[in-house]
Amino acid sequence: MSEAVLDEVRRVYVLDLRGYVCPYPQLATVRAMRKLPKGSVLEVITDNPPSCENVPAVARGEGGLVEGVYEVERGVWKIVIRV
Repeated sequence: MSEAVLDEVRRVYVLDLRGYVCPYPQLATVRAMRKLPKGSVLEVITDNPPSCENVPAVARGEGGLVEGVYEVERGVWKIVIRV
């Protein structure tokens, strides 16, 4: 499974899930959220359109605060979650 990597400059964790389809992005997001320190920011990168709805839903279910879903380039989204 993919691991969240700390971007030390921006102090956020990045989980790049491009190329993966549901349910993998949801499962990987939950796994990452459970490992990160409380208050951390996790950015999930995806190119799977259904993940733009499914990942925020599971993140909220895990107690995360979804700060936004942003299209960063055509067909690629960043989902920002505060753990």
